[in-house]
Amino acid sequence: MTIDAPAPEAAPQPQPTPPARRYLWPALVAAWAVLLIGLAIWSARNDPPSLRDQTTAASAKATIDEVVGKVTAGVPAGATIQDKGYAEKACSLSAARDGVSLVRTLTVSGPVGDESAMIATLAAALPDAVTRPADGPKEGFYYDAGNYVAVRGKITAEGTVAVDLSSGCRVP
Repeated sequence: MTIDAPAPEAAPQPQPTPPARRYLWPALVAAWAVLLIGLAIWSARNDPPSLRDQTTAASAKATIDEVVGKVTAGVPAGATIQDKGYAEKACSLSAARDGVSLVRTLTVSGPVGDESAMIATLAAALPDAVTRPADGPKEGFYYDAGNYVAVRGKITAEGTVAVDLSSGCRVP
């Protein structure tokens, strides 16, 4: 007796993909790319610099000039102020880019023995300035002026306080 093998079944034919599904992934990828490009352009125009290297020396000078105005307004009565102007120094931003560092020094002179009070008065003219030491007679202060500009004041001699405003290395 012979047994015949069952007849082979025909393999199911693949169903064609509907046109809407065929274009779904490319459309999603294109929409994602457009969104990323739009956010990058918006961010480049609206976000503040996140590194000092992304700012210019001109913007640092504007910030320093603003702080000099505040310090000058806060000079105690009977004291004189001498502005030594900007000292520019070449620096290296990276191996391929050179930059410039700015420092402006103000010297405040007053009566001998009033240095600590002068430090306290100058620091009071700058919001959020930190004096040192926190308790007792003041020897100096620090203030973050924003735009990566540091302000430091210290007693340099009898009756004299120096206030240094420095920008760090920036694009010229």
